[in-house]
Amino acid sequence: MAVEQIPSAVQLADAAPELAAAIRCGLDIAACDLAAKQAGVPVADLLGARRRDVVAVNATISASTPEQAAQSARRAVAAGFRCVKLKVGMMGGVGAECELVGAVRDALGSDVLLRLDANQGWTPPTAIQTIRALEPFEIELVEQPVAAADLDGLAAVRRAVKVPIAADEAVTSPGTARVICQMGAADVIVIKPMVVGGLRPAAEIIAHAARAGIEAFVTTTIDTGVGIAAALHLAASFEGSRHCGLATAELLESDLTSNAPRAVAGMMACSRQPGLGVEIDEAKAAPYLERA
Repeated sequence: MAVEQIPSAVQLADAAPELAAAIRCGLDIAACDLAAKQAGVPVADLLGARRRDVVAVNATISASTPEQAAQSARRAVAAGFRCVKLKVGMMGGVGAECELVGAVRDALGSDVLLRLDANQGWTPPTAIQTIRALEPFEIELVEQPVAAADLDGLAAVRRAVKVPIAADEAVTSPGTARVICQMGAADVIVIKPMVVGGLRPAAEIIAHAARAGIEAFVTTTIDTGVGIAAALHLAASFEGSRHCGLATAELLESDLTSNAPRAVAGMMACSRQPGLGVEIDEAKAAPYLERA
């Protein structure tokens, strides 16, 4: 059996869909890493063609008060990030959401992009009302304002507001991405390799979105260093104008690698070594193997 056939050959019929996708992603990343090393090229080249050496990435803020959010925003700007993602949908009302977003916008200034992630937190009517109220704060886009399964609601929100709408949790496979594109339910597609089953399914989604005239960007699911490196190679394999959500290693207790890519002044450099360009640090991994 060829290396590239391994992920699809594994039988996972009894696994929950989310678990099956994560397992397939792990296998696909390993298969891509091995195949790229055998070919003597980086994974980004294996996925098609390397389009960029460095990828612009966003900082992520999740805070319970406007003051905390503003403080985190100032730290992100000081670290060189030119795009910040703020978690919203948890403040309990339009006024409170405006206060939170306004505090972050003030802290960022006018020349740093601000995107919002509602994590399915609103009903369509609430999403429309809230996003319209937030428009004066110059929002780059809003990720997944409504429930992932409610594609009709997502499309309705997109039609009703000026701010671009991004589908995130709704994107679970190439098939769901095609439906979103066909429905015109989103301006932007957010791609998480761990959710869609690997790098190659993710690359398929990117290609389909491009044909449909829809932008895409890549994020992690707070993955280890291996997952971050894989997502970075995916992002480097296509031209994209949106910042990617890859600067997540600092959110982990350990990334389990000795050389996971890191954000420097809001940019991440993609390795030119064959494969992923990262290695597992056995000393870092040992405590987790013992817990298992």
